[in-house]
Amino acid sequence: MTKVQKIWLSVFLAMFLVPEILWSPVGNTVYSFFQSGKIHPAVFRNNFLLAYQYEGLLKFVIFAQTLGIILSLFNIIKFRKNIGNSIFWPLVMSCFLLAIIAIFVFYLVIIFNPSFL
Repeated sequence: MTKVQKIWLSVFLAMFLVPEILWSPVGNTVYSFFQSGKIHPAVFRNNFLLAYQYEGLLKFVIFAQTLGIILSLFNIIKFRKNIGNSIFWPLVMSCFLLAIIAIFVFYLVIIFNPSFL
């Protein structure tokens, strides 16, 4: 991969990883959904994004994460010839799985308008 391609891939991956490491919005939503079938009754890691006054910020962060992982997946597929086959398929499958999870969480948060603690 060229330097520019590596930089853009790093930017898109950082759009997903940095918020997830700091606040775990996707992890919290998935954890709470599978614990009780509702959004946010039990949290994996408590943080300020779960407060009701930051609902708009939570939606923005999850949207940025979803966009970042989808763009990462597109860039990996687009520059397939520059990535070795031994790392290409595991990278594509992990990004695809994360994209599906992020889209599911984005759907839950936007459509069902969760009730916050």
